[in-house]
Amino acid sequence: MKRLKLAVPFSECEHYPCDYVAMDALLRFYGYETPLIIHTEWFFLYERRNDGIINATSRSVSPGERLRQFGIRASQLRERDVDVAWRMVRARIETGDPIAALMDTCQLETHYYPGLGHHSNHYVILAGFDDRLQTVHLVDPSWIVRFRGDLSLSDFKVAWKLESDLDYQWLELHPPDSRPKLQAQQLFNAIMRNIGLMLHSCVSAPESFVGLNALQVLSDDLIRWKELETNKARKCLQQLHTQLRDTIIERDGHGRFLCLIAEHLHEPKFARIGENLRKITQKWLVFRNLCFKAQVKALRQTLTRLHGRLLEIKSLEEDALLDMEKALLSHRVEVRAK
Repeated sequence: MKRLKLAVPFSECEHYPCDYVAMDALLRFYGYETPLIIHTEWFFLYERRNDGIINATSRSVSPGERLRQFGIRASQLRERDVDVAWRMVRARIETGDPIAALMDTCQLETHYYPGLGHHSNHYVILAGFDDRLQTVHLVDPSWIVRFRGDLSLSDFKVAWKLESDLDYQWLELHPPDSRPKLQAQQLFNAIMRNIGLMLHSCVSAPESFVGLNALQVLSDDLIRWKELETNKARKCLQQLHTQLRDTIIERDGHGRFLCLIAEHLHEPKFARIGENLRKITQKWLVFRNLCFKAQVKALRQTLTRLHGRLLEIKSLEEDALLDMEKALLSHRVEVRAK
């Protein structure tokens, strides 16, 4: 009979959805700082098509690819038989490795989850078990929930069953045996790349725009959408609302990235820019919420407000990027002087 509880940390980022929360908790358990792994980009791409489809994205490299670049393997597993699935998960936990299980919030409400009254998929961390008591140690690392406790094995199996899928699903992270150290030049190269893309990029594709130019084109389109049929304009704003979730995650994450490298490299200038990015994140959050409210509010008036708010965000991002460019140049001068 075995008993085990792994010390999985809670997530500190209030903008993460549950999949990012689970990944953050697992990375931090293994000693990684999540922003240094997956939030190294300050990026914005805006694309529009003749069929009314738009695309706004805030990263050029997926989180999965960033994990692979650090030698971290992410395995998404599924199994139809719950007892087989639990044996596989238990064996993984027994080696000292927690896993992220996809569970049903409606079933979790009986035990700890805030009552929402509907079925939805939600990642939690399985971090231990007690064979004698027949319990599973569960950690919900979300900054809202912050639950750490035991469920009976039978209750856990019920909650693990998704209404929308026949399989039991979970995620494992496999870090490398030896972790490569982040080099200062790597970090500065990432910053230089971000400055180049956001401040100086010129994409040749006629309907694709990058960086501050993309923000300007999108703000112009918000005014142009006033001339569209109401349903078409609202469809564009619906797409934008969905896509900008990642922009909020990335702007906040990159602010954390800059604060961390300021600490690691003893460069307080980057910490100040990181704090500015957190303020910009709040501006993006308000902008995104306004896209949602546009579904019921006066459309033309809301598009005018969105146009003004996006121009404000563009100005704030430009100022922060110029500050970062100056900080980088200042660092180079200091290095040469030594």
